[in-house]
Amino acid sequence: MRTAYLEDSALHITADFNRTTPIEVIGAPEKANSLYINGKKVKHTVDDNGIWAGTVQYADPGIKLPSLKDLEWKYVDTLPEIQPSYDDSGWVVADHKTTNNTHRPLTTPTSLYSSDYGFHTGYLIYRGHFVATGDETSFSIHTQGGSAFGSSVWLNQTYIGSWTGIDRNSDYNATYKLPNLQAGKPYVFTVLIDNMGLDEDWTIGTDQMKNPRGILDYQLSGRDASAITWKLTGNLGGEDYRDKVRGPLNEGGLYAERQGWHQPEPPSKHWESRSPLDGLSGPGVGFYTAQFDLDIPRGWDVPLYFTFGNDTAPPPAYRVQLYVNGYQYAKYVNNIGPQTSFPVPEGILNYRGANWLAVSLWALQSNGAKLDRLELEYATPVITSMNEVEPVEQPKYEPREGAY
Repeated sequence: MRTAYLEDSALHITADFNRTTPIEVIGAPEKANSLYINGKKVKHTVDDNGIWAGTVQYADPGIKLPSLKDLEWKYVDTLPEIQPSYDDSGWVVADHKTTNNTHRPLTTPTSLYSSDYGFHTGYLIYRGHFVATGDETSFSIHTQGGSAFGSSVWLNQTYIGSWTGIDRNSDYNATYKLPNLQAGKPYVFTVLIDNMGLDEDWTIGTDQMKNPRGILDYQLSGRDASAITWKLTGNLGGEDYRDKVRGPLNEGGLYAERQGWHQPEPPSKHWESRSPLDGLSGPGVGFYTAQFDLDIPRGWDVPLYFTFGNDTAPPPAYRVQLYVNGYQYAKYVNNIGPQTSFPVPEGILNYRGANWLAVSLWALQSNGAKLDRLELEYATPVITSMNEVEPVEQPKYEPREGAY
């Protein structure tokens, strides 16, 4: 029950109901002779003790939701950094010879801790440039991204491996075999790291929350570490983040995020028509966007949530971020889990109007990945006295100055 008040001789009660519900009113004012619940008159009886009794009838409103698999999905590759034509001149140069982090001393020529460069949240991308001698055969890299994080590494356009992650493992040291390199030719390592957020600290004095994110160490066989010069990016602008409405934790370093394409009405008209349920045939990151309408009847509070399927055994390794009207509302790791359903409230979702959905799909294995299922579902509709929910601000896509 939300409120109760007397208006002339009418007793008004506002409340929420998820089933047909008998009600009693004990101590009704003497002046009252009629009962209204959520503005509707309810028949009632009065016993010898003056107790009112009535029933609020509940009938399923027949909610109809769109099928997400049938939306007109648009797709764009969001890892252009591995293409030979990609220009990273706008990226931050990782040239700090010292670190602001007092918890772990540097073991690399310059800091590769993302927070030293203002990137504290979301996916991180590193590009390491070097000129080959032709004798390099392996690349070792120690990355840290928090509990259940993952990472992938490319040499130019060649995928050389991933750490797919396990629950509660916050760092990993991997060694990857390299293809034959040509002496005198320039190469670029592209390293994608899932930053799962900073650690919590449960023990006094351990400073676990200071564990850095990014690359902790690396070794290119037969070469000094200084042979590689690094650049990095996270969310566009870092601490000077662009989306002041949705806040500093909303987006990370993927190309589509840096461009702002996760916001409503992205420039997707000429993108390829492809669904995240079709997915990727190889390792990489795809970005998908679609629009849908909702028409939830007024007077009902209907909990809505997005559900990912996990039907393949063993589950393939892929990671998903889901944006609803520009707000990140899901971070789903298929091979770890366990959460598969992500509620999104009214106000973020427009219950009577247009909505934009965006999905990033990161395939960490050589055979690619696709979503098993993605569905919009609802829990029990509730008859409500709640006032009309005003949507939060939902800034639409606009070209971002300086986006790279």
